[in-house]
Amino acid sequence: MNARLTRTNTALALILGASLIGATAAAQACPKMGGHGGSGMDVDSKVEYMTKQLDLTPEQQQQVSAILEKTRQEQMRLRQENRAQIDALLTEEQKAKRTERQLKAVNRQVERLTDWLDLSSEQADQIKALFTEQRQNRALTRAQVHEQMSGILNAEQLAEFDQGHGRGPGGDRRGGSNCPVYD
Repeated sequence: MNARLTRTNTALALILGASLIGATAAAQACPKMGGHGGSGMDVDSKVEYMTKQLDLTPEQQQQVSAILEKTRQEQMRLRQENRAQIDALLTEEQKAKRTERQLKAVNRQVERLTDWLDLSSEQADQIKALFTEQRQNRALTRAQVHEQMSGILNAEQLAEFDQGHGRGPGGDRRGGSNCPVYD
């Protein structure tokens, strides 16, 4: 009986492992997609992606957009609620540590953009302030952040930024994958 149970458990483990490897391979093929029209995409991009993949009618596009927007708003509300509950549990020291980690992440992000787009120190400071605001105010949409970025970057930098983030010709800055990139 133990041998049969061990074989069954081994078989289940192999099946589970194979399915995880398959899911990991798919995620690595299109890492920013999060699977199917993934979480890294905004509502309009998801609808556009689904329209291309599934040939949605205009009516279906509107319906899918409404569903996704409702879901986005509910997820945002839940994240804010979770954040408030977690904040109530954290000590002041833990909150300070979290803030420090967030600041380091913003600094790394701004450094990468500075190197990539050859930002001036003034532009880097403005983008740092924008990213800091975005981390504090999760209600800011990607479109709103992009709009503010367009007021900071010059036309050449904005074109390079858009191209490298899947919004312009060429799409993927990693070298030609068909996977859209939405940061």
